[in-house]
Amino acid sequence: MPSDPLEADPMRFCLLASGSKGNCLWIEEGGVAIIIDNGLSLSELKSRVKKRNLDFKSLAAVFLTHEHSDHMSGVGVLCRAYGLTLHTSPLTLNAAYDGIGKVDFSPIVSGETVKIGPLVVSAFSSSHDSVDSQVYVIRGSNSSLGMATDLGVVTHLVRQNFLSLTALVLEFNHDLKMLLKGPYPLFLKQRVRSRRGHLSNADASVFLSQVNHSGLKLVVLSHLSETNNDPLLALSAAKEAISKGPGKPKIQAANQWEPTPVFEI
Repeated sequence: MPSDPLEADPMRFCLLASGSKGNCLWIEEGGVAIIIDNGLSLSELKSRVKKRNLDFKSLAAVFLTHEHSDHMSGVGVLCRAYGLTLHTSPLTLNAAYDGIGKVDFSPIVSGETVKIGPLVVSAFSSSHDSVDSQVYVIRGSNSSLGMATDLGVVTHLVRQNFLSLTALVLEFNHDLKMLLKGPYPLFLKQRVRSRRGHLSNADASVFLSQVNHSGLKLVVLSHLSETNNDPLLALSAAKEAISKGPGKPKIQAANQWEPTPVFEI
C-alpha cells in the first residue's frame, strides 16, 4: 500500500442495489472493502459483485444503518458466509436479530468511528422510523463519502457532518405530487411524508444545495421510489440544487435492478 497519502489508492464505491426491494453499498480503498446494508440474497449479491468486477476477498466488514428488511435481510447470511463482523447500533441489532441471527458483532453508535484498513467510518443518528437509524461518513486517504438514505428529515447533526465531503449517496425518495396522487393508502402516504419517513426530491435538493461546495465531485441519488418518483424528476431537482452553487458535481441516479458503475473519487 502506498505510504505517501498523495500516492494512495482512490476510494471506489458502487451501489449494488438501491430501493425499497433491497439496498447495498460497496466501498473500497487499498484492497480493503466494506458493505453498508444488504437487502439482497447472497446469490444476487454475488452476481452483482461479479458484474462490476469487485473482489469478495477484499471484503472486511459489514455496516447496517437500521433494521428494515430492505436494508438488513441479507446481512446475517453474508456475515456468516464470509466470517465478517457486523457493525451497527446495539438497539438496531436487537431489533433485527430475528432476521439476522447470530453474527460476530462490534457496536457503533452515533458519534463513534470504526477504522477498517484505510477507511474510517463515522456514524450519526438520523430521524427515520426505526429504533436507532444511522447515516455514515466514510473517510479514506484522500477523499470522503457521505451515505444518507431513509432520512425522514435533515437534522442539524446530519447537515453539519455532510459538509466538505468529496461524494454523496443521498436519498431522493419521492416526488410529492406523485406520492399524493399515487396508489398508496393514506396512512402510508403520511408515513412517507413524515419527519420519520423519506426525503422528497424537493427536500433532498435543499439539503444538497446546503452542503454543495467546490470540492464536491459526485452525487448519487438513491432510494428512488419506483411508484412515487421518476429518475428524470429527481435528476432535475438535483441539478437545479447545484446550479447556483460553488460546486458542479456529477449527478447520477441509482436504481433497484442494476448496480451503478464503480465510481472513483
